Amino acid sequence: MSMFTPQEPWKTNPGLALLHLIVWYAVAVGAFFLLAYSQSDAPDPDCQETFCGSPRAGVLMAGLFVGAPALLLALVVSLVILGLISARRPQRPARWVGLLAAAPVFVLLATAVCLVGSAAGR
Repeated sequence: MSMFTPQEPWKTNPGLALLHLIVWYAVAVGAFFLLAYSQSDAPDPDCQETFCGSPRAGVLMAGLFVGAPALLLALVVSLVILGLISARRPQRPARWVGLLAAAPVFVLLATAVCLVGSAAGR
C-alpha cells in the first residue's frame, strides 16, 4: 500500500478543507489591504524627485510586485500541505486541515506587517 492511502475511512472532506484554505487566504488579502489603507495617502512634501508617491502607494506597489508572487508561492505550498495532511491524517476535521495548510500565508502576512511597521517607524 502507498503511504498516501488512508487506513481508515476518510473523515476529512478535501473540498471543505480547500474552502477553509481559500477563506484564510481571503482574510490575509483583506488584512493586507487594511494595512495598506491605514497608511497615509499624502505624498512627502519634501520630495524632489520626478515621481513622489505616498506611503500607501508604496505599500500597494510592493504588494503587487513582491506580495503577489509570494502569495502565489505560498498558495502552492499550502496546496501541497493540504494534500499531505489530508492523506496522512484523514481523521482530522476539515477546518483544522485548512487552518494548518494556511500557515504559509500567515507567515507571509506577518512578514508584510513587520516590513511595513519598520518602514513606517523610520
